[in-house]
Amino acid sequence: MGKKMLAVIKEKKEPGVVIKTIPIPIPKKDEVLVKVLYSSICGTDIGIYDWIPWAQAHIKPPRIIGHEIVAKVIEVNSSEETKIKKGDLVSSETHIFCLNCFQCEIKNYHICENMELFGIGRDGGFAEYATIPLRTTWKNDTSVSVETMSAQEPLGNAVNVVTRARVKGKRVLVMGLGPVGLCAGMVAKVYGAKEVVGINRKEYRRKLAMQVGFDKVLEKLDEKEYGTFEVVLEMSGNRMGIQIALDAARIGGKIIAFGIPKENITIDWGKYLINKELSIDSVFGRRIWDTWKETTRLLVSKQIDLAKIITHKFPLSEFEKAMEVMKSGECGKVILQP
Repeated sequence: MGKKMLAVIKEKKEPGVVIKTIPIPIPKKDEVLVKVLYSSICGTDIGIYDWIPWAQAHIKPPRIIGHEIVAKVIEVNSSEETKIKKGDLVSSETHIFCLNCFQCEIKNYHICENMELFGIGRDGGFAEYATIPLRTTWKNDTSVSVETMSAQEPLGNAVNVVTRARVKGKRVLVMGLGPVGLCAGMVAKVYGAKEVVGINRKEYRRKLAMQVGFDKVLEKLDEKEYGTFEVVLEMSGNRMGIQIALDAARIGGKIIAFGIPKENITIDWGKYLINKELSIDSVFGRRIWDTWKETTRLLVSKQIDLAKIITHKFPLSEFEKAMEVMKSGECGKVILQP
């Protein structure tokens, strides 16, 4: 193994990244060194690339970005026997928890008060090699395709969102049909939603949503449909999308907030939370490890086929081209191969 690797780095506090050769990292105690096989670009990575306020608040450059990966374990640095072995195919849970705070004590590891984020607060996986803490290393089921393994984390987000929403027998609106929104629609159908409707401005993603099983997709929601959805999954983080979610939800309905806005959002508290008695819940990541287990079950049982949303593949060296495609919206999931 050489001592250098290619990596995508957020080098400065400004839009853009650099792609350069740097030393291969050395795993610290209770970490694994992995050789990345595939990684996938997330909406969060777009925000990091564009240097939106959320990214500015969470990243201190220089930082190797990227958090959705599948990789082969090269080295395990631990003095104790571990479940993770050399040669295992693994992925990283992005939310690295401390085990010492109140949230960790009540097993809300995914919202740890001292959380470190893989590819955000510490170096991530848009590289040929990466290090991952053992406690957030997930051993993949080898019956799942390797390319699909790289997109398990966004599916996990969708599983957590739809589980919170309790969609069985309900009319569901999905605002935003990026990869996680597409996954949310697929999961909602599996979980027994009466009808799943998707909203997106891009025709490409509307067509893709129909291919993966949405009942109906629209460029814009007719105002006649306002107040008719028991559940709204707000996956876009777009200001207008959030407003439509508030209007589309039925009186007494539920909204799940997942998409991260690029600006501060204001709402009419009295109109929506009081008069409509809306319940607004939010999701940040996946429950550890319950969501990963359910995600694996859905993939192994073939109830969900993630291959349907993987539309583009690029070598890591062509990251800029991959990001251009991702930002265009003319794609599903975009994956990278070192």
